[in-house]
Amino acid sequence: MTMTARQVGFSACVLAILLLGLSLFGGRAVLGADGTPHVMDAWLRMPAVSGRPAGGYFIVHGTDKADALVSAASPKAERIELHSVVMQDGVMRMRAETRFPLPARGTLTFAPGGNHLMLFGLAADVKAGDRVPVTLGFQSGAKVTVDAEVRAVSAPAAKPMEKAHQH
Repeated sequence: MTMTARQVGFSACVLAILLLGLSLFGGRAVLGADGTPHVMDAWLRMPAVSGRPAGGYFIVHGTDKADALVSAASPKAERIELHSVVMQDGVMRMRAETRFPLPARGTLTFAPGGNHLMLFGLAADVKAGDRVPVTLGFQSGAKVTVDAEVRAVSAPAAKPMEKAHQH
């Protein structure tokens, strides 16, 4: 089958648009391919003191419908809590939360100094450089599992879009 010049030109335009999109997003889609929230840049910071909780961080991009993050679990942690950081009486305090709203097409960021996961009872065999599966549960019933990179307590936080995306 031979392609006409017009078909070749059209195909080249489509390819150029796809490549432009990939370069703009660094190979990352904003929404999960299956309509679930899209989670990227997931990582864990080891605890400063053995036996204490580890911190978990990531970015979630919402779908066309509002949702809420309501849970997190991992086979490598006894339990995981969702935490916010609030100013109370002039002091920054952590507080366990039951949900974090995720607006339609919005972004929810869990980062050092702000919203974060607290991973209690982290498995003794987890070390910096490992990847730990973390499943995030949403009010809609969607579940997204990511492999979070484990970093040493002294490691600096990555800039967003630095690591490969995950669904």
